[in-house]
Amino acid sequence: MPRYIRPPSALPRDVEMAIESFGTMFSRAILRHLSLHGPTGAADLARELGTDSNTARRALRALEEAGLVTADAPAGQRRGRVVTFAIQPERLESLLAALKDYLLGH
Repeated sequence: MPRYIRPPSALPRDVEMAIESFGTMFSRAILRHLSLHGPTGAADLARELGTDSNTARRALRALEEAGLVTADAPAGQRRGRVVTFAIQPERLESLLAALKDYLLGH
């Protein structure tokens, strides 16, 4: 099966990342949970938000790539460990500001 290749976007990179990161209810729920409750592991997030650990890990990986969350262990050293994720409020503010400016035409 051919891989989907995303066409180049005319959107600024931070605007595109904001849309991708805030575009699902689950990603928004993760960000809100981490904001309210502090650093949390993927399994605990999954249990709290009513999903499975794999779904939580995939969403956390995308949020980590956007710089919205950080993990207490590097990506290559997580196997067999409980990894805790924390929100990056400065990056959250930055992406929200970029999206707001774009939508307001600034």
